[in-house]
Amino acid sequence: MKKWLVIPMMLITLSGCSLLDSVNQSLDYTQEAGTFINETSQFASSIPELAKQAAKSAEATEALNKELEEMKQRIADFNGIDAPAFADSIHEQLVGLNDTLLTDINGYMDQIQNGVTDIQNSNIVQTVDKINETLDTIKNLQP
Repeated sequence: MKKWLVIPMMLITLSGCSLLDSVNQSLDYTQEAGTFINETSQFASSIPELAKQAAKSAEATEALNKELEEMKQRIADFNGIDAPAFADSIHEQLVGLNDTLLTDINGYMDQIQNGVTDIQNSNIVQTVDKINETLDTIKNLQP
């Protein structure tokens, strides 16, 4: 008789673990995506000043290129994470925007190679603004 009680209890416990895993996965993804978006926003805020400095100094140009390369790596890292099923749609949207941002960054780096540091010819800030618009959706994700 006790065996019959143990099996349902184990099933309830296991299903509870699955729910807990789902909630943890939701929190992890939401936190990771939120952190990425905040970093991206800070990057976009710092680029105009770095670009102004780069127009005056080779060292500043190096610092600008380093910041652009680091952002490219952060994008690649974020694009490579496995989003939980309930976040697939927003993650795909972010990956698409990130791909656009990578194109913008690469184009801007080409400009810098040609001696043009003016950020005004780049769509980096506009693309980051679109990425920032996803933050509310991410904060409201639920499994």
